[in-house]
Amino acid sequence: MKFLRPFQNAIGIDVSDQVIRMAQLLPKNKKFKLHSISARPVAEGAIVDGEIRDSKIVVEVLKDLVKKPSLKHPSTKAAILCLPERKTFTKIIEVPRSNELNFEMNLREGLAEHIPLNLDEAYIDWQLIDPPDSQGKTIRVLVSVAPQLLIESYLTMSKAAGLTPIILETESAAISRFALSGRSKAGSHMIVDLGATRTGIVITESDFVAYSSTLNLSGNELTSLLQLKLNLNVAEAEQAKKICGLDPRRGKGVVKQILEPELKPLVQKIMEIISFYEEHSPKELSVQDITLVGGGAKLSHLTDLIQSIIDLPVSLGTWPANVILPDKKLQDLGPSFATSIGLALRGASNLPWFTDKNL
Repeated sequence: MKFLRPFQNAIGIDVSDQVIRMAQLLPKNKKFKLHSISARPVAEGAIVDGEIRDSKIVVEVLKDLVKKPSLKHPSTKAAILCLPERKTFTKIIEVPRSNELNFEMNLREGLAEHIPLNLDEAYIDWQLIDPPDSQGKTIRVLVSVAPQLLIESYLTMSKAAGLTPIILETESAAISRFALSGRSKAGSHMIVDLGATRTGIVITESDFVAYSSTLNLSGNELTSLLQLKLNLNVAEAEQAKKICGLDPRRGKGVVKQILEPELKPLVQKIMEIISFYEEHSPKELSVQDITLVGGGAKLSHLTDLIQSIIDLPVSLGTWPANVILPDKKLQDLGPSFATSIGLALRGASNLPWFTDKNL
């Protein structure tokens, strides 16, 4: 199966270690209306770092997700699923110009130097970045690689849940589509995805992912720290994090004093990634802004902290301007559903993120 192929109105399903989220958008008056949305927790250990460890549990969660959604039932069983960023590899490589047969051979040889996978046991998709008629001895190619076993486990799982998987897409591509939909994609933009179990960093150029990486800092770690320092249970720590965040006026600033030292190394790492990217960008591009998505992005005053250290505009990701919400109460869900909405945007718009090439 080619895991990057457009399809009309497919539902987007974001599979993570703790929660599975689903969304569907339908075209309406040159925009997209949210038709269906839902989320379900996953039992601990059923999914670990994106790998399906207990398929029976995950299949039942998927069935319930589609059977009992918020708003309306999905109008299709066709599904676009995201692949875990930690298990996939997206990279720009330079390949010598040649005819089609030699090009594919050169591409695989170039990948072998950059990707720590046995390419005979992986699926490879690629997209030309430089125009075919551009000058130079080499041409830049954006490549995504995923293990075959991972792909097959996601296909088997979704089919067992009664779905028809028609696309498996990298998480970074879906998040980028959510963050940049309806905005100018010119130049370079950074998206920081603060999740429960990890933080993802994505940098885009125009309409493709130029850089992606995963950092260990997670929302769960911040919650555990509050538990330890304030002698709270999980629910109480989550509530303290939600209510107080980094606001110095809430809770006498105690939560801020605990969390801020843990977050500053993340900001420092973001600065290092920006510097690395800008130093190695062949077009000498600079990151223009930073968008925060994921459940952890809603931490109060986090945008202020990052912007006080990094001299760039920082904003919380919101629903794309071209998405119509049937209920304003859904507004706050935007950052948490960034991946599933990004997938659903692809299904509703039928616009490919990658050229459909599979070696």
